[in-house]
Amino acid sequence: MKTASFFSLLLFLLLTLRAQAERGDIVYFDSFETQDAESLSTQLQEEINNLSGFSISEEALGVFYDVELYQVAYETVGIDGVTPITATGIVVIPTSYVCPAPMTTYGHGLTLKHSGIPSSEGSFYRYLCKGIAGNGYIVAAPDYIHMGYDATPGVQAFMHADSEASATIDLIRATRNYCNQNGIEYGEDLFISGYSQGGHSSMATCREIQQNYSDEFTVTAAMPGGGTYDMSGIAADSLASPTRTTGEPHALCLIVKSYLNAYADSLELFDYNYTMDELFQSPYDSLINEILDPYHPNGNTGLLLNIPNMMLEENFRLDFMNNPDDHPIRTLLSYNNLYDWAPQMKMRIYHSTADVENPFPNVTFAYDHYIANGATDLELVTIDGFSHSLTGLLHVLASKNWFNELRTPCIPAAVTNQQLLAAEVHVYPNPFTQSLSVELLQQYGVKEIQLFHHTGKLVQEWTVDAVANTSANVLQLPIIDDLAAGVYMLKLVGEEGSLVKGVVRY
Repeated sequence: MKTASFFSLLLFLLLTLRAQAERGDIVYFDSFETQDAESLSTQLQEEINNLSGFSISEEALGVFYDVELYQVAYETVGIDGVTPITATGIVVIPTSYVCPAPMTTYGHGLTLKHSGIPSSEGSFYRYLCKGIAGNGYIVAAPDYIHMGYDATPGVQAFMHADSEASATIDLIRATRNYCNQNGIEYGEDLFISGYSQGGHSSMATCREIQQNYSDEFTVTAAMPGGGTYDMSGIAADSLASPTRTTGEPHALCLIVKSYLNAYADSLELFDYNYTMDELFQSPYDSLINEILDPYHPNGNTGLLLNIPNMMLEENFRLDFMNNPDDHPIRTLLSYNNLYDWAPQMKMRIYHSTADVENPFPNVTFAYDHYIANGATDLELVTIDGFSHSLTGLLHVLASKNWFNELRTPCIPAAVTNQQLLAAEVHVYPNPFTQSLSVELLQQYGVKEIQLFHHTGKLVQEWTVDAVANTSANVLQLPIIDDLAAGVYMLKLVGEEGSLVKGVVRY
């Protein structure tokens, strides 16, 4: 009897302590690895090439700083916005950066297994985040709720805007808490970024901060990429189209599973009490359960049909397509639309016109709504001809380059000439089409400018004396007409050394 009373008291105390935990409180914040800039740059080049066949030079990556990666578990809230749960992620800090580093988030894309999330050793997102940190940023990358071996177990909340935002915001809080507790200075600049699902999550994060946490956070700039912002209309029609083929047939499956769980109470009100097995045909119903289970070894999405519509039970398929206004699943999708507000921070939305997974009309629809709603510092940046996955790599480079232009310059007494030049040279527009402008905030005796393809081939060069000046410190660089779309490096050579800036032609 005494033993039972003791354990009852212990359980009560644990629950009481959990209830008192605040969002952003640290469960653990453990140093996992350190890496020097040189080896990180080489490793990142290899990983990008292995994954995509895309070669990006060391200069374009711009990894200048050693980094330290932390595995993080922190307090946040569940899909109801109230229940305390534990989420996980990573934070990467540039240890050799000599100024208080700006902070940026990175929202990852669709991931089915725990092995693919940022906190999993060997995941590609982990390398990307280390590379961003190597450019002089503190990077906070959430796994999202219920993803991660140490996270509170549950069904992945895929494309669930509120939980994507809370997981991101609370990781920023945990990162600030750790820095404050350990004497690590961070800058005032806060950038928000992410691609694919991360485009949706970063847009959700910006909306949540603007509407509810503007007194706590000021977003310097945001660049959501490759995202879906009209979930109930264009995205729903695309996901369930009877003709559209996709390399991600599991996306529709995961959305349905996520929403059946997240909105179970709402579905009861609709008298819509279906299971995955009842909505998907055999044998896909059992395959989907395995493939979507983050612990199950079967992750072979190639076993699914590349026209997801054909895996649906006929009654569900017809009802979903023929009732665009009042189908229960479409209603749930509408809860996660992200076009019904007006971003007031600096924002660029990045998307490929050739994107098949998240079709381009989705982003133009959202952009038009943002402008109509009153957004004033918003730009839609598009590139042509690149797939969804390759555009994700270009998005990382484009966001890094743009954030570099906006971040507070680092100019301490011990700064190197290269770092000083990097802080005081702006290249725009980026991406570009017909010409580039180079703004020198101070004169460094720049004599020559060269443009290299990402493979290292010199494609164009200018002498400063031959370039027309629009003002004392701005150089206008005309670009040859037949320059192909892609990633390039602009190299400035002068008396204070040289500097390479990554640029994108679209």
